[in-house]
Amino acid sequence: MTAIETQEARREPQDAVQRSKLLKAESLSRMAGAVAHHFNNKLMVVTGNLEMAMRALPQDSILSAYLEQAMQGARQAADISTLMLTYLGQMNGVHEPMDLAGICRQRLPEFKHGMPPNIEFKTDLPDPGPIVLADPRQIRQLLINLIANAQEAIGSKSGTIRLAVKTVSRANIPGTYRFPFEWEPNASRYACLEIVDTGCGIADTDKEKLFDPFFSTKFTGRGLGLPVVIGMLRGNDSGITVESTVEHGSTFRVFLTLVQEADARKPALATPAPQKAADGQTARTGKIGTMLVIEDESAVRDVITLMLQNLGLTVLIAENGAAALELFRRHRAEICCALCDLSMPHMDGWATLTALRALRPDLPVILASGYDEARALAGDHPERPQAFIGKPYDMMELRDTIEKVLGVRLTDSWTGVDQVEDPIGGLGQPEVTRGAERVGGTQIRKSGERMRRRGNHEDE
Repeated sequence: MTAIETQEARREPQDAVQRSKLLKAESLSRMAGAVAHHFNNKLMVVTGNLEMAMRALPQDSILSAYLEQAMQGARQAADISTLMLTYLGQMNGVHEPMDLAGICRQRLPEFKHGMPPNIEFKTDLPDPGPIVLADPRQIRQLLINLIANAQEAIGSKSGTIRLAVKTVSRANIPGTYRFPFEWEPNASRYACLEIVDTGCGIADTDKEKLFDPFFSTKFTGRGLGLPVVIGMLRGNDSGITVESTVEHGSTFRVFLTLVQEADARKPALATPAPQKAADGQTARTGKIGTMLVIEDESAVRDVITLMLQNLGLTVLIAENGAAALELFRRHRAEICCALCDLSMPHMDGWATLTALRALRPDLPVILASGYDEARALAGDHPERPQAFIGKPYDMMELRDTIEKVLGVRLTDSWTGVDQVEDPIGGLGQPEVTRGAERVGGTQIRKSGERMRRRGNHEDE
């Protein structure tokens, strides 16, 4: 057996292990992504109904504090869902050409302000720096997480953190302790963001687990900072390497693809422009038109309908694309805008959008999803929405999106729940008064229909 054959024989088991890891990671990514998406849908029901309940109570209600705490917990749960999607590389953000060293310089006052007095912070940032295609918010978060990790590694001892930006060739990117493990550098040169610390260092046995969610050598449940970093890089076809020796510090190097001048000039995918409001336009309610809501989950439909009704809009609801088309044909002249969920069985949001535009090319459409905007709107589609709204969203976000799309101003007129006295125990379950018309899985609710409480204060 020749030396080359021996080397290939040794490599085969390693390649098999690598393929197995990749397949497992892809399977877990699909599963966790679906879980996070459904989780955001359920949170939409929780936060929406909490908001409606909070708005229905008198300002001095003793129940308000309990509902506010529940809302804070639900929002924190939504943040964790976002972190999980980021870890999976499914929160890509909005990318734009940017000077990597320049964005670091913009954040220097923030980093220096939060630096403990025992740590010296040094920089090596060229001007101009390498141009990369990235989301500035994600780069800022990546810097915050890596610098925070370096600070924790130094602890209360005296130490140094150095932030540097440079360009490197593909040949100079190490093949060991490179993450995510499926990333392979294909470009000839990369922008390199380097963070060096003189902290406690990392044991070799911990390096492979360093970017696992909640992995920490400190205590269980800690450690989403570095997994979020790896997720941002996974969503940007980028990578990171780790060099570290126990008691001798660590070096983290992030590799981002350089943007060529021609790539920087490429226009973004066009989105239809929203309608413009006339100057001096006054707030209007109940006269704008009818919203067509297309959503396959009934609980989500209910809370969206309540929000829209309390913005003064008449609402038509459909549980799938086919029912939406039937409703649209019957109420074409009344419908001013459609709010459509992206992930639906049989006929998804894109297919529904295309079919609606075939009936009326100028119909304003808002797409909604539990995924982030860049991922949800990715791909080549024959029709584009006027706007996107990410779940879970609140009534203010919904109002702002509709106002932007339609060029109007909506008045928040709370009519969804009767105002009643609020002694403890007098608050019963809400009862939604249904509309009069049902059309093959659809239901029409008129503006001004009211939701009454069942309990000690029922109408007599």
